[in-house]
Amino acid sequence: MGRGFKVFVTGITLIAVIVGFSYIYTMQRVDSMTVKKYLDISQEMRSELELLIQEKSEAVLLVGLTLSHDKTVNTLLRSKKYNKLQLDNLSRLLQKYTSLKNVWFQIIDKHGTSVYRSWTSKHGDNLTDFRLDVAKMIRLPKVMSTISVGKFDMTFKSMVPVYDKYDRFIGIIETLAKFDSLVSKLKIKGYETLIIVDKHYRDQLTESISNVFVDDYYIANPQDNDTLVKAFQNHLIDLNSDTYQIDKQDGYLYTVLKIDGIDNRPMAYFVISKPLSEIDMSAIYETRDNIIKTLVLISIFLLVLIYIIYSVNYKKFIQQQNELLEETVEEKTEELQKQSKKMQYLAHHDSLTALPNKNLFLDRLKQAIKHAKRQHNSLGVLFLDLDRFKEINDTYGHDVGDELLRRISQRLQEIVRDDDTVARIGGDEFTVILPNTDQVNVVKVVEKIFEDMKRPFILSGVDIHATFSVGISIYKQDGETPDILLRNADTAMYKAKDSGKNTYQFYNQQMTELVRKRLQLDTDIRNGLKNGEFEAYYQPKIDATTLRVAGLEALIRWNHPTKGLLYPVEFIPFAEEIGLITEIDQYMLTHCVNQLVEWEAAGYHTGKLSINVSTKKLESDNFRSELYRLIEKSRVNTDLLELEILESQIMRDPEHSIDILRSVRSLGISISIDDFGTGYSSLSYLKKLPVSKLKIDRSFIIDVPEDEDDVAIVRTIISLAKNLKLEIIAEGVETEGQVEFLVQEGCRNIQGYYYSKALTKTECEAFMKKHG
Repeated sequence: MGRGFKVFVTGITLIAVIVGFSYIYTMQRVDSMTVKKYLDISQEMRSELELLIQEKSEAVLLVGLTLSHDKTVNTLLRSKKYNKLQLDNLSRLLQKYTSLKNVWFQIIDKHGTSVYRSWTSKHGDNLTDFRLDVAKMIRLPKVMSTISVGKFDMTFKSMVPVYDKYDRFIGIIETLAKFDSLVSKLKIKGYETLIIVDKHYRDQLTESISNVFVDDYYIANPQDNDTLVKAFQNHLIDLNSDTYQIDKQDGYLYTVLKIDGIDNRPMAYFVISKPLSEIDMSAIYETRDNIIKTLVLISIFLLVLIYIIYSVNYKKFIQQQNELLEETVEEKTEELQKQSKKMQYLAHHDSLTALPNKNLFLDRLKQAIKHAKRQHNSLGVLFLDLDRFKEINDTYGHDVGDELLRRISQRLQEIVRDDDTVARIGGDEFTVILPNTDQVNVVKVVEKIFEDMKRPFILSGVDIHATFSVGISIYKQDGETPDILLRNADTAMYKAKDSGKNTYQFYNQQMTELVRKRLQLDTDIRNGLKNGEFEAYYQPKIDATTLRVAGLEALIRWNHPTKGLLYPVEFIPFAEEIGLITEIDQYMLTHCVNQLVEWEAAGYHTGKLSINVSTKKLESDNFRSELYRLIEKSRVNTDLLELEILESQIMRDPEHSIDILRSVRSLGISISIDDFGTGYSSLSYLKKLPVSKLKIDRSFIIDVPEDEDDVAIVRTIISLAKNLKLEIIAEGVETEGQVEFLVQEGCRNIQGYYYSKALTKTECEAFMKKHG
């Protein structure tokens, strides 16, 4: 009875386990097949829509291309008989005989003036005043086909240049079409489609056709789309999803196709839906049933087999299981021990260089302090920060940067003694413990490190030179605990950075005070930006031949609440170091652009207003978009706007600088190279840069006309500017002799104390009235 009962219990338990695992496996299999089915349906819907969009775009472009080669249109455009263009008839024919419904045409002459619109009698307005694409087409005619958002709706749009028989550009044919036919075709295939325009076009859709907005998103086709509109209002649809979405409440499958605008930001979203009830799932259910049948048969077979084995050789089976269990336990125990050792190692070592990490470093430093205390010895702590490591990462990539860190860690370990500890505690930060040593021997080790770092690292076929800024603290004069010694060595390292990098400094109390001042300056700058303490002063640029204002340069001043008026040299270098320079640049850009708009409205003759922009701001990801929004919002005349970029900053990465500056120049903003002559510009790059002006650095002006070398340099720069057809201006001019020399050599635009210092807004307005 006992053995029979055990067999019964074992059988029931095995059946329960098999049934449980069978159920889990079946559900996972069904879920996997369901997900794949939904993914296939989602991809099919998006592919169908993408194909229809491509076909519609090509059709709209084809109509525009056909009209551009139509002799009648060409003749009427050349003869300016625009009233005889009857393209509204063509719109009706296309609507009647093709899938191109709601097509409109606009004819634009070579000056950017709208001379004909098929949907209205309004014409004669110059589109270049508010449409950048038209202005761009006028400057560089070429075929354009895109999707765009206007003040009425989102449409397909093609722009085709028209040429006369002499291949002279005479105008543009613009063809516009709505998306109605796409929605209709998708509906025939069983899909419902909702067209949504991104919310950053809200202000642009001033006369929207549907006038339906949800959270500032424009609904282009709300008619007969109540279910989709309701789902979007209830946040059941994620516009940023790149896969399908299931609405179990209403029984729909949604998928979203996102369309980006020319600024690479989202412009529109096509939400495509299909009822779940119309998706054929019979194959999945049939597969599920087959799996269940198979698993049941396998389960029955296994139960019978186990029962036979149990009955025939019960003792042997139990013995084998026990042996197997013992082996498994031993293996798992060994594996856990290995994992424990590995976790312990990872917890105390840097994964990239295999050096001790900060935790292990502090522990070893604690032990070293105890030993030094017992032996009445001193020890040194080095804090090494790799100079300009970010530039290496940005230039050669993170893989090269990681390999450089590994090579450096190897060199450091080769330099120090076996009893010393080298650790990596941060991205480009290393620390070293030097027990049983004094200041003299510490310096010898540091100098040995500097000497060894003179050898370049050859990575990916490139010689890379690296240097350290090193801070040193000594036990126990600079601290008696690990945290204090490390902190003080870190403080000394920043002093080494400020001393020009590639050097070392010992810690002292003055350094701690310096850190406090740096932290206070950081806080003051942030508060200054928040409280509007920064102010633009304006230094006039004078045409020395007429003594009239030729332009202004905006120079920042800080009205500090306790220190009074501060000049840039007192805070700009620190702002660049801590990364706040981009916010200061944006602050000045916004303030000066608005001031320029105000002066122009008041009738002041300002000439071009120059604004200095740092490399960090120029290379920031959102610089171009922020600049574009500022221009759009302020409506500033960009012909009066000029950005000044330091020559040395441009030459760090000239190819990248060319790309950024060209995009700025396309907005109509002039580019001036500041401090020209100090950055070792390559003439080949100078020819490619989209600059319009060179500014001679004050270091070359101060000793002219007495110093023959400076005279030769200034003459060369002026000659270079003339040959490259660039404007030229000299800064730092302070004497009449300098003015006479510069004008004689062909540089008539002068900036400096000889004519005026930097002025406040009120002082500058008075100056412009006098010299305007």
